[in-house]
Amino acid sequence: MLAVLVVFAGVYAFLPGAVEGVVARSVQDWLNLERPPEVRLRSDPPPAILLGEFSGGLVVMEGAEFGGLRTRRVEVMLEPFDVRVLRSIWEGELVPEEPISGDLRVVVSEGEISRVARLDSRVSRVDIRPGGVFVGSDISILGNELPFAVRGDLAVSGGRLIFTPGSVYIAGAPLPQRISRRMLEGVRFVYRLEGFPEGTTITGVRPLDDRLLLTGRIEGILG
Repeated sequence: MLAVLVVFAGVYAFLPGAVEGVVARSVQDWLNLERPPEVRLRSDPPPAILLGEFSGGLVVMEGAEFGGLRTRRVEVMLEPFDVRVLRSIWEGELVPEEPISGDLRVVVSEGEISRVARLDSRVSRVDIRPGGVFVGSDISILGNELPFAVRGDLAVSGGRLIFTPGSVYIAGAPLPQRISRRMLEGVRFVYRLEGFPEGTTITGVRPLDDRLLLTGRIEGILG
């Protein structure tokens, strides 16, 4: 009886780390990452892990290229799922009972948003703040280049990240709409959110301090 308990305790202690390692390697291969992500799995109650039953988990990727964007951080909050534990460990790759799904958070730097904004507009810089997004550009007046800033909104629609300009500011002061209309030309930008893993849907965007948060879902992870 004691020997059985010792074996049970050993398996229970070894299994979480082994399964997390398998998940990390599987996600690395699935997304073609340079290094494996950090994986933290939950099982409630804890002994359910012996049956391959997980109540959720978190996958974290730092500095990964994701969907064509150079991200700061990507998080996938896994929903409850079941895996074939022994087969997964034996084969060295995750074998889920059903495809795994989870909520997605993608943090993108201000510099990266500036890069994609410059691809098809005359935006020169982007300033992201919790209250909104400012893009900078220049206008030629009497042969001189005059810098200005446009405050606007970022939204996700139809698989695209869209900046819609609003007010124009010069030296911190807003300009009347009839004067600023010309300045708004060329500062609208649209970035198509392509290249994400199959089953990924980006549904929301929120400006933070010097970074952007994209939110959505991943369906059918490793399924």
